Amino acid sequence: MKKALLFVAGFVALLWVSLSPSYETYAVQGSSQLEETTVKVATYNVAAGRGTDGAYNLERIATAIENTGADIIGLQEVDVNWGDRSNNDNMVALLAERLDMEYYFAPIYDFDPADEGEPRRQFGVAVLSKYPITDAANREIARLSTQDPDPVPKPAPGFLEAQINVDGAEVAFYVTHLDYRADPIVREMQVADMKEIMAAHTYSILVGDMNARPDAPELQPLFQKYADAWKWSVEEDGYTYPAASPDRRIDYVFASPRIEVHSATKMSSQAADHLPVVAEVSLIEGSHSYNLEGTEWLVDHFIEHGDIQGTETSTLLHNHLRALNYYKRQGKNEKLVKHLQGITVLLDYEKEKGHISGKAWEELSSDIDYFKEKWNQ
Repeated sequence: MKKALLFVAGFVALLWVSLSPSYETYAVQGSSQLEETTVKVATYNVAAGRGTDGAYNLERIATAIENTGADIIGLQEVDVNWGDRSNNDNMVALLAERLDMEYYFAPIYDFDPADEGEPRRQFGVAVLSKYPITDAANREIARLSTQDPDPVPKPAPGFLEAQINVDGAEVAFYVTHLDYRADPIVREMQVADMKEIMAAHTYSILVGDMNARPDAPELQPLFQKYADAWKWSVEEDGYTYPAASPDRRIDYVFASPRIEVHSATKMSSQAADHLPVVAEVSLIEGSHSYNLEGTEWLVDHFIEHGDIQGTETSTLLHNHLRALNYYKRQGKNEKLVKHLQGITVLLDYEKEKGHISGKAWEELSSDIDYFKEKWNQ
């Protein structure tokens, strides 16, 4: 106990010295050996390939996707051998071939074929990617079926999770399509389910048709946890529906605050009844936070999910990160590096004491090592 108190006292003393403004100023270097890749990510409700004129035209959808310039795009309302409305096409396979992209499809509905021996009839969400999809799964969230004459909310598939390797950055990419009904109760359940699933990954992007405006109470947990890419748009409203005369924003791109967002825009198209939304983001090899605020978010995330335990541990981590932010604003590179080393010692000590899980230690240590390399130039 005495040893622990002395250790904590040492950190508090170090923090006190850290906040003194009397030190010499150094230029902060911003380079790193790790590759940073800027990509465009997007979301698009393709309305089963039907445009605002009501006609099915998959080439028109492909052109709209092409025009977004998206490297990774989530699609909603995708038909796979569904029926006459989409010529019984496997829409996602045809789009992937046409656009030379990898894909994964997550059906919401999966029915027997109308005729024996034919492919199964499916409808759901999909992802298209120019980068390798290393793993993918169709997760369950609450749904109120549109195919059941007497539905009740229950877990059902159609929440897509894909691990995508972007030049060494492993990003968890999620695609969703939330309930359309005026009563928000199902969407509220869906958001809670999605957050629980997404908690497993801290370097993630969520895209989709949320069927609710930004001020909807049921969406607030997403706005509180993740960064809404539209914040970085220079456009006024972000309205995406209906495509012919948009009057509401219901299509979104969210990112973990560890990921840098540069811009966001909506694309004009009549190929479907929604407009595509595109965001430009940067991903760092090794899946690191791009700034200290991202690492603070990571600490809060691990506290929330029990991977960091104890008020003392949490306070020390936050105090060190605040000191780092102070030094970064002052441009004091030497002090930045010293405090980063202090955080490394703290993380090792708290892990040894069982106050930090292996996962939290690994991700936080990786961030700190990245910043050491970035600033120790």
